[in-house]
Order: sequence, then C-alpha cells, then structure tokens
Amino acid sequence: YVDAFHRYDVDGLVALLREDATLSMPPYTLWLRGHDAVRAWLLGRGIGCRGSRLVPTAACGSPAFGHYHPAGADGLRHPWALIVLELTGDKIAAWHSFLDAEKLFPLFGLPSQLPN
Repeated sequence: YVDAFHRYDVDGLVALLREDATLSMPPYTLWLRGHDAVRAWLLGRGIGCRGSRLVPTAACGSPAFGHYHPAGADGLRHPWALIVLELTGDKIAAWHSFLDAEKLFPLFGLPSQLPN
C-alpha cells in the first residue's frame, strides 16, 4: 500500500482493494464503493494527493498512516489525514481518511511536518 501510494500507482492501489471496498473521508460526506468509483476519484479530485508521503502507525489494531500532503511553499510536507485501513484477508475492505489531522496527529505521535 505505502509503495503504491508513494508512487501514486492508482491501478496498484485499486488492486489492493476488495471489489466492494469503500473509501470515506470524514467529516465530508464522501463515500465511494468499488474499484471504478475509487479509481475515478483518485484520478480526479483526489489527484492532489500525488506526491504525498505516509508514516505508518496503528489505530484500534488496524494499519493506519499519517498522510502528509506534497511540499508547500515552505518546502515541508504538512499533515493532511489519518488513513485507517480495514482489512479482510489480504485485501482492503475500507479506506478511511480522517481529515482532522491537527487534532489526530499528536494523539498518534505523528510528526507535525516532514521534510521534502
């Protein structure tokens, strides 16, 4: 997952999902289901995540990641979302991107920024 995300390999990411996998982005009402919907979003509105970096952590026993957006004008990557994955076997059943990074990152001991 991390390697595919860092390369923004959308087909690779989608291949990791169950056919009925969901993607959500609380607090937005965004809720997608299935390969086609997730692929379309990642290549459309989600394209801004290209160039992002992930830092591994865990949430409630599930794999999770601090998602840092591409470098800003200051040359640093800033917190964007806490991604929590729900797994079924070796596939991702749900991908949740919690956008309250300012509140969540300190709770998970994630850095407040990353170098470019």
